[in-house]
Amino acid sequence: MANIPVNFGGVILTAGQSITGSFAGIQSLGTGSASAPTGSVISAIKYGNGLLANQAITETTGVSFTLPAGASVPLFITSCSLATGSAPVFLYT
Repeated sequence: MANIPVNFGGVILTAGQSITGSFAGIQSLGTGSASAPTGSVISAIKYGNGLLANQAITETTGVSFTLPAGASVPLFITSCSLATGSAPVFLYT
C-alpha cells in the first residue's frame, strides 16, 4: 500500500470567538444530543466570491446564519465570527 501524504490544518472556533485568515471551508461541530443537535450560529463571515482581471480576490460580507450540526461548506473564507452560545466550528485549510 502506498503512503499518501496528508496535510491536516485548521482551527476550531468556539462560541463568541472571531478569526481572520485564509480557510478553504467551514464545518459545524454541533452540540447537544444525537436526537436534538444544535448547529453553529455564524454571526459574521467574509468570503471570496470572485477574481478580478488583475487576479485580486473580491470579497463579500455574508449575513448571519445557522449552519446545521455536521454540515460543511467549501468556501474561501477570510474571516468568521460565532455568536455567543454557538456550537463550535472547524475552519479548515
